[in-house]
Amino acid sequence: MYYSRLYRSSILLYTFFVLSQSLFAQEQLGMRLERYSGLYSVGLNPANTAWMPHNWEVSLFNAGYFIENNYGYLKNTSLPNALRNTDNIVAVSDLAPEQPLPAEAILLDYYNKDRTMRGVTQAHIGGPGFSFRFGENNVIGLTTAIRGEFSTYRIPSIFRYSEFSQIRIGQTVDIQPVQLEAMSWAEIGLHYSRSNSDGDLTTAWGIQPKFLMGFVGGYGQSNGTFKYTPGSNDTAIFNRPTWEYGLSGALLNAETVSGGGSELGGFGAGIDIGFSWAAAADEEGDYRWRAGVSLLDVGFVRFSRGAERHLLRLDSIGVVDGNAITADNAQGYSRLISDLLMGDPLASLQGQTFSMGLPTALSVQFDVQALPHLYFSAVAVQRVPLLKHSLKRPSTLAVVPRFEHRWASFSLPVVLNDWQSLRVGLAARLGWLYIGSDNIGSFFTREKLSGADVYIGLKINGFSFGNGGGKERLNKERRGGGKQNRRKIKCYTF
Repeated sequence: MYYSRLYRSSILLYTFFVLSQSLFAQEQLGMRLERYSGLYSVGLNPANTAWMPHNWEVSLFNAGYFIENNYGYLKNTSLPNALRNTDNIVAVSDLAPEQPLPAEAILLDYYNKDRTMRGVTQAHIGGPGFSFRFGENNVIGLTTAIRGEFSTYRIPSIFRYSEFSQIRIGQTVDIQPVQLEAMSWAEIGLHYSRSNSDGDLTTAWGIQPKFLMGFVGGYGQSNGTFKYTPGSNDTAIFNRPTWEYGLSGALLNAETVSGGGSELGGFGAGIDIGFSWAAAADEEGDYRWRAGVSLLDVGFVRFSRGAERHLLRLDSIGVVDGNAITADNAQGYSRLISDLLMGDPLASLQGQTFSMGLPTALSVQFDVQALPHLYFSAVAVQRVPLLKHSLKRPSTLAVVPRFEHRWASFSLPVVLNDWQSLRVGLAARLGWLYIGSDNIGSFFTREKLSGADVYIGLKINGFSFGNGGGKERLNKERRGGGKQNRRKIKCYTF
C-alpha cells in the first residue's frame, strides 16, 4: 500500500539516515563546565567567560552531533558499525518468512512501550572565534557557527509501528495533533561578560546577541483530532482535518532531500543572557563553588525568500488517491494536494513568509570543588519554546564529576534526557584539544542503538598580558590586591 510504504520510508529516513551524515549538540557538557572552557562555556552560560584563567583564546574549530529518539532502534550494533554498514540496515517491517534476515544485516526495529514518543537531531559546526580580557573585569569575544536541528515531541501513539501497521482497509482511526520543526542556519555572535567582586563573592553577567542567517526551514502540524480511513487501491479518506505547514524556498524547489540549502532563505536575531556567582577558595586560582542561571537561544529566523505558508482545512470528508500524488518537488506536491482537497492549486497558500523560533531553554548550573582538581557539577536545562513554530531542544538533567588541571581534564557526565533516557558520557581535554560524548555507550552497545552524541573542539590560549586573568580576581582581596601579586599564565608547552 502506498501510504504504508511512505510511512516506513519516512521513519527510516528520520531515525537513522541522519546518523550517516558527515556532520558531527545537545549540551556537550564535557566541554562546557570547566574554567578553561572559555568560549565553549558560552553555550551553557555567557557569564562563564568571566572565570576563564587565561587572558585570551582563539577557537579554531568545534563540532557536535546529537540524536535521540524512542520510536525505533538499531539492534545488535554500535554507532561505528552502523555508520560503516548503512547499506545493510533492514527494517523489521520488510521481513517475511520466505525472506529471513541476512546474516550481515543490521535490524531496524521499533519500540512498543506505551510512552510519549519524541525525536530530536542536532548538528553544530563552530567556526573561528575569539575572546579577550581587557581591564580587570571585562571579556569581549566573537563566535561563529552553522547549526541544524529537527525536533518532534508528543507523537501520537497511533503512529507507533505496532499500531499503525495493523490498521486495516476500511478501519477508521483518530489521529491526535502532531507537530514537527526543522531548520538550518548560521549565526555570528558578539560576546561580552563582566565580573565584580564583593569580599569573597564574585558576581558575573554575560550577554551574546546573535545575527542569524537561515538556510533551510520548515514546519508542519495538525490542529485538532481528525479521522483517517485507509481505502482500497491506495486511497485514503480524511474527515475534517486541519493541517498547516511552511517551507523555505530551498525545500520547496529541491528535487531531492539533500538538494538546495546553500542559499540564504531569511534572516533573524537571537540572544543569550546569563548570570553567575562564585565564592573564592583559600588556594589561589580557584573557587569553592560557582552557581549560574542563563536563558539560551532566545530568537527567531524569518524566511521570506521564496518561502510559502500553507493551511489545508476541510469542512467535510476528503478522499485522496495516492497513485495521483506525483510531482518533481515540494512546491509541486503542495499545488497538487491543494487542488485534490480544496479544488484549487493555490487555495491552501496563506503567505510567502513565516518565522521559526530557536530552541530556547532556561538553564541552571552549580559547580563545587570537592578536592583540589576534583569538581562536581549539576546542570538542568529546560526547553521553553517561545513561538508557535519553535525548535525544541531536549530537556536535560545531569551530574558531571570531573578532574580539572591546566594541562588536562577528564569528566564523566551522567545525563537524563527528557526524563526518559539515561546516558553516561566520557570527555577529555588534552592541552587545547577537547573530545567527548554525552552518550559513550553508543560507541560500544550491541543491543539497542537509539541515540548518539559526539563533540570535538580545538583552540589555543595563553600568553597572559594586560591586567591578569580571572583567577586573580577571585582571590585578589585575600592576597591584598595589587598588580605585583598577579601571576602570569604561561602558554602550553609539550
